[in-house]
Amino acid sequence: MWSLPIIGLLAGLVGSLLGLGGGVIVVPALILIGFPVKSAVMLSIFVTIATWSMASEKYLRSGLVDFRVAFLLGLGTSLGAFLGSRILTFIPDRVVLALFLLMLAFIGVSNLMARDFSKEDFRLSPPRVIGAFSFMLFAGMMSAILGIGAGVFKVFAMDRILRMPYRMATATSMFLIGITASTSALYYGTLPGFSPRTVAFVALGTLLGAFVGSRLMLRLPVRTLRVIFTAVVILLGVSLLWRM
Repeated sequence: MWSLPIIGLLAGLVGSLLGLGGGVIVVPALILIGFPVKSAVMLSIFVTIATWSMASEKYLRSGLVDFRVAFLLGLGTSLGAFLGSRILTFIPDRVVLALFLLMLAFIGVSNLMARDFSKEDFRLSPPRVIGAFSFMLFAGMMSAILGIGAGVFKVFAMDRILRMPYRMATATSMFLIGITASTSALYYGTLPGFSPRTVAFVALGTLLGAFVGSRLMLRLPVRTLRVIFTAVVILLGVSLLWRM
C-alpha cells in the first residue's frame, strides 16, 4: 500500500511539470502493480484532480494561463469527457491499452518534431480555433477513457495548432484539467471499481509532487521540458508494451 504515495509523488511531479495532470504515470503504474485497467483509469481521474488543485494556483498567479483559450477549449473537453465516461464500460481492456499506446506514440513523435513559438506567433484565428476545439472534443473522450486528464492532447493543441508559447500551453492545460477530470469523476465515483481509500493514499504523494513540479516548470528551459516530456512518453510506452 505504501507504494501508492510514491506513485502519487511521481504523478504529481511529472503531471504539474508538463501540464499532464498525472494520469500518464498513475494508470500504467497501477496496472503494473496489479490493478485492473478500468479501476486504474477511474482512480487516476481523482488523482488528476489532486494535481490540478495544487498546481493551478501557482500557474494562475504566474499570469501564464490564457482564460479565453481555457474556457473555449474547456467546453470541448467537457463534452468529450461526458461521452467518453459513458462508453468506457463497453470497451475491452486490451482496446483501452491499445488506445493508450497509440496516444503515446502520436504525442512522442509530434513533440520531437516541435519548434518553440513566441507570443507573436500566437493568435486566435478562426481556422486555428475550430481545429483546436475539434481536437479538444477528442481529447475529452480520451481523458475519460484513459483516465489521463487529456493534458497531453491539450498541450499539443495549444502548442501545435494555436501556436501558443510552450510554458503558456502547459499552464493553461493544467487549469483545464480540473474541468475535464471533474466531469468524469462525478460519474466514476458511483461505480463499483472506485476505492476512496486507494485514492487517498495516492493523493498523499500527488499533492507534494504537484507543489514541487509547478515551481520547477517556471524555472527549467523549454527544451529541457520537451526532453523530459519525450522521456516520459517512451518510458510509459515500453512499460505498457511489456504488460501486454
